[in-house]
Amino acid sequence: MISLGLSTVRGEFAALERPLRLPNDTYPLSYQIHISSDIHLGDLRFNGNATIDIEIRQTTHEIVLHAKELKDLQISVRARDSNEPISDLLHTYDPRGSFLIIYSPENYQKFKEGERYIVEIIYRADMQKRNIGLYWMTYETESNQTVYAAATQAEPTYTRLIFPCYDEPAFKSNFTIKVTHSANYTAISNMPVHHVQQHGISDELATTIFYATPPMSTYLVAFVISDFENITAKYRGVTQRIYTSPATREKGERALKNAVRTVAAFEDYFGISYPLEKLDHVALMKNYGAAMENWGLITYKEDNIIQDHPTDIYKSLKDTLTQNHEIAHQWFGNLVSPQWWTYAWMNEGFATYFGYLITDLLYPEQKVMEFFITEIAERAYTYNYLAVRPMTHYVEKESDIMSLFDIITYQRAACVIKMFHHAFHQKTFVRGISHYLQKFQYTVANEMKLFDSLQTVLLEDERFREQSWVHSVPEILLSWTHSEWIPILSVTRNYENGTITFSQHSKHSKRERWWIPLNFATLQSPDFEQTHVDYFMPPQSHLTLTLEELGLQLDGRDWLIVNKQQTGFYHVLYDVDNLRAIASQLQQNHTLIHAGNRAAIFQDLTSAIEHNEIESVEVVFELLKYLEFEEDLTPWNLVADTIEFFRRNLFDSSAFPLYKLFVRRLVSPTFHRRFHNSDPRNTITAAALIDHKILEMACMADLQECLDFTHNLARDYMFKRIQFQNDHDFNAMYDTVLCLGVRYLSDEEFGQVLQLLQSSDRNSVYYDDLIYSLRCTQNREHLFQYLNILLGENTTHHIMNNKESMMYLYYLFKSNMAARPVVWNFFEQHYKLLCQSQFFVDHFNRIAEYMPQHQRAYLISLHESIAKELKLVNPDALELLIDINSGNVGKKIRNTEQFLDKFELRIHKWLVNDNPTGVFSASLNVVSGSARPDSLWRTATQLMSRALHVRL
Repeated sequence: MISLGLSTVRGEFAALERPLRLPNDTYPLSYQIHISSDIHLGDLRFNGNATIDIEIRQTTHEIVLHAKELKDLQISVRARDSNEPISDLLHTYDPRGSFLIIYSPENYQKFKEGERYIVEIIYRADMQKRNIGLYWMTYETESNQTVYAAATQAEPTYTRLIFPCYDEPAFKSNFTIKVTHSANYTAISNMPVHHVQQHGISDELATTIFYATPPMSTYLVAFVISDFENITAKYRGVTQRIYTSPATREKGERALKNAVRTVAAFEDYFGISYPLEKLDHVALMKNYGAAMENWGLITYKEDNIIQDHPTDIYKSLKDTLTQNHEIAHQWFGNLVSPQWWTYAWMNEGFATYFGYLITDLLYPEQKVMEFFITEIAERAYTYNYLAVRPMTHYVEKESDIMSLFDIITYQRAACVIKMFHHAFHQKTFVRGISHYLQKFQYTVANEMKLFDSLQTVLLEDERFREQSWVHSVPEILLSWTHSEWIPILSVTRNYENGTITFSQHSKHSKRERWWIPLNFATLQSPDFEQTHVDYFMPPQSHLTLTLEELGLQLDGRDWLIVNKQQTGFYHVLYDVDNLRAIASQLQQNHTLIHAGNRAAIFQDLTSAIEHNEIESVEVVFELLKYLEFEEDLTPWNLVADTIEFFRRNLFDSSAFPLYKLFVRRLVSPTFHRRFHNSDPRNTITAAALIDHKILEMACMADLQECLDFTHNLARDYMFKRIQFQNDHDFNAMYDTVLCLGVRYLSDEEFGQVLQLLQSSDRNSVYYDDLIYSLRCTQNREHLFQYLNILLGENTTHHIMNNKESMMYLYYLFKSNMAARPVVWNFFEQHYKLLCQSQFFVDHFNRIAEYMPQHQRAYLISLHESIAKELKLVNPDALELLIDINSGNVGKKIRNTEQFLDKFELRIHKWLVNDNPTGVFSASLNVVSGSARPDSLWRTATQLMSRALHVRL
């Protein structure tokens, strides 16, 4: 054994600029890892011994592996066959790549191809405070004692913090884990326990030895040392346990039942048995993210697996999806691992999509795939507003590897997988995935191996074997995994000669093209259930085809829908005549068109509407018109942004009162279904996410029943401290209700809230809720009072400090359209006071970006007054004041001005023609600040008790 410090460095090794990837000259065949810990005593150090059986695959002078923050290394190397120690070896450390390099003196010792060596490394290390590597945590017992526990988080590059290893996913190996710990504690790891040895004085210590793992990547190695207890179930030879702190032992019953069902469902769905004898689920006080899929030992943040509130349906579903995502990983990522992190989407995308799909199969009443649209697809469609990259993206640095675990790897990949699951026919696709998992089990794979497996089964499928594209499956899939943007497919029909032109492009790239799977539904063939591909559009900008070539029958101006159920991950834009035909169908019988496609129409139009690129605004309103009869919440979720866009752009215009009347007519039936005739606690969970959008649309349009409902909830919370939302992970409904509920407070109520602000604890959540919700008032005098308590002459900054108040000033201006003229008037009256604040100029500059052109003269005058005052009281800030001729002045409002120039009169005319005489006429007048009759308060109280539940 050679004891050497990490400071031992040879000159040429120190100067060498190494690649950040391990060389492939040596390979670990097996590990024996022994970790010793006194975590039960609160000792945050541990000792380790890593013994690695290494094969030399190419003659080399060095053995390179990973290690990080490991101390006092003692390294020995011996020949595997002869057991003879290799003397005179040196080692050094390269911190850039976290490389531990064991090498021989020059011209002396070579590690020759075909030889095997045993490398043993004894070391010490500290447990991590962060949730990486081997880390520690504490929790309180029911008797208020502090208890310590330790757990591991190895993905993606943290195994090197636990023991020396080849810390890349392609280096799969067998691991035999031993853990020495308190005899009063339990150690669990990836595999079942082989045996436990008692030792130490009076047997106070024990060493738990686990069976060897099958070949697996280092990032999946895991163990937990704790005094946790468990509940157990066994089915089909697989033992599953939920480990929790003793106080929460019985709260894991729901998770255990779900785990048993889910493992069996995955086995049946892919025809591949779960390969280990056991699967543990551990609830930890600290965990890296929501959960980690370690093979045979999934760790969770305690809140994501323990059921504290059984009636909280939304949280229960989120927890189930989290658990089923990690169970999916036992096949996707664990059984077959990515060759490199380039293919992280092959782990996370499959686990995300099939986690949802299996959950939907197990719990059909919860309509989980509708939840997929709101939680996964909607985010994937909007990711283009962020920095983008392809799904398959090469990285090397540790920080870059971490950055791969993003919306593209999870959500976009899940949507692309869903698209081809449908396009290639669902059963055929699953056969291809099963072929892939069976062929590459216990090894690693890249995307080409996956694509080849899909190609193999598609060539065997009689539905597709004659299709010209079937020999191009890898090329088809590569066009999606190596592209950055989302396709926009324009569908333009020639109604004279019966042809259809398909054009593809993206918002941001002129060169990207895709193989786009197309399928069709028509008035004569309204079948939305068969979602496999009817025609693959090749990667070219334009393609014109006849109805015969597409196998379609269309008479005259019958409607055509492309991308049934929106299973394809792309936008579809139609010509105006086709949109009119769709609108006509929606108004006659909207159920003939699938709810997913009813939603997709609005989602796909969103960008064109928001950029004033729509050819006919009238056809958009014709499409909206049917919503009065829409009972499915999926379209409502995706139309909400469109309705809000028109509201904000039409605000204070001649068309605005009629627009609100129109929206009230649309949303009133749905509002009453959700908040009067049914109990949302008993409805599908996905709907709970959309309820706050229904409330926003209804109250923003001044639907009186909505105003009464939210006002009552807000009033009871503010004055009686009655809380109404208990899901701490989902506060959108809570914030929405408070905001909407204060829109029309009476003068007395508003004054009472101000008094509560003065008397409440400034550091409390309640205080934050009050000050945050008051920004939503629509009353001009109340807005002036709000600004005065934030920034006026008599403020003592008891409400907020100056920086916070200025921040709220900008947020008030941006979020509340009614507040904008009030803010400008406040500036005019108080600019001398405001100029004394070091934060004023920055926020004035930002607000000036919203100044409309027709008020430019007013801004010039105010700008001149502010500049004069700043010159006297704050010359440095004067240098930062926005130039009155800057292009930034009014830039945030230009799109609205262009919208009104182009569409205001047309919308006004349409609304006048559409307005049914007398319908909702009474609701044109909402009395601001009026008291509510007792009967309405009683009704709202009943609604509150039905719709929302106590937030703890």
